[in-house]
Formats: sequence, C-alpha cells, structure tokens
Amino acid sequence: MFCRYCGSHIPDDSLFCAKCGKRLGPRENPRVTKIVQTLRLKTPYPYFALLFTLFIAWTIISRPTHADYSNLKWSFEVDKKLDLPQENLFAQALSLVVENNGAVAVREIPIELSARIEPPKRADVEADFLGRKLLILQQGHSLPLTVVLAGELLPGAKKRILLNGSIMAEPPFKVTYEVREEDRQPVLTSYVVERE
Repeated sequence: MFCRYCGSHIPDDSLFCAKCGKRLGPRENPRVTKIVQTLRLKTPYPYFALLFTLFIAWTIISRPTHADYSNLKWSFEVDKKLDLPQENLFAQALSLVVENNGAVAVREIPIELSARIEPPKRADVEADFLGRKLLILQQGHSLPLTVVLAGELLPGAKKRILLNGSIMAEPPFKVTYEVREEDRQPVLTSYVVERE
C-alpha cells in the first residue's frame, strides 16, 4: 500500500503514514459524521435528501395559481396605423385594454399573444409588447408569446397596454392578432388587419 498524500510505501494495515504523518483512514467530514450520528441516519449524505425534499416543496408551493379570467373584459383599440404597401410593411399602434368587472383585485395576469395569416403565406409579424420586440409569426408560422401583465387591477379599473404590431407581407392578406388565456383556451379578444 502507498500513502495517498506523499506516495511512500507503507504496511497495508497502517492508519497513519510513517513519513508524512497524515491519517490514512476513510475520508470523513466531521460535521457530516456528527449530523449522521445525531439524526441516526443510514446515509453519510443527508444534505441531498434534505435539499431534494425542499426543492419538491418549493416547486409545489411556488407554482402560480391559475388566473381568474371570468370577470375580465378584453378589447383592442386602434391608436394609429401606417401602411407602406411599396415596402410590404403594415404597422399598427394598438392598445390592449383589460377591465376588471369583478369584486376582487386581480394580480399577475398571464396571457398569450399570437398571430395568424390567411391565406397562408411567407410573412412576418412583429409585436412590440411591454418594451420588447418579438416575432409572433415567422415565415407564416405562429410563434405565440406568453407574457404576464404585472401589477394589480382593482375592481372597476381599466388597464391599457400599448402593443405595436408590424406586418411584413405581400397583400392580399388577413392577419388576426389573438389574445388567449395562458393555457391556450378560448380567445379573449382579437383584432383583424386586412389588406387587399
């Protein structure tokens, strides 16, 4: 047997190295050993089990609850539009308006914004939503965008969220912007842009 610290040849039953004096027994952490003895655990790694249990509890507790959309009224309002047919660019400045008709304040509302084009063609639709420009339709394929409307919406209050849309497509087309619940159930509101 050789010392794992200095490499000296030592007898097989040695607990200490005769040359460097280091302990040769199994490597143990005194804190872990004390915890294992105190808790009478059969594993030398109780931290893993504890961390795993805490992680499972955190994922269950911190899961967002499903938002209540039943008392919310959704609509689109057009602020401006700009058509540049020679460049195949059609832009809209829209406002997504949500009104709380319920008796309880609503917080953190997750929604999904998407677009579709008819007839199907290679087209891009970009949404400038909450300060971020993202494609929600690329080369004719829908790329739904899920966002959370942050803050609190009190009973009877309205909230306007600016939404700029840019359609890059060759006319004729019909693009439908849709806002859905987070889990893609019913359409909450939609807006159609049609060009001949």
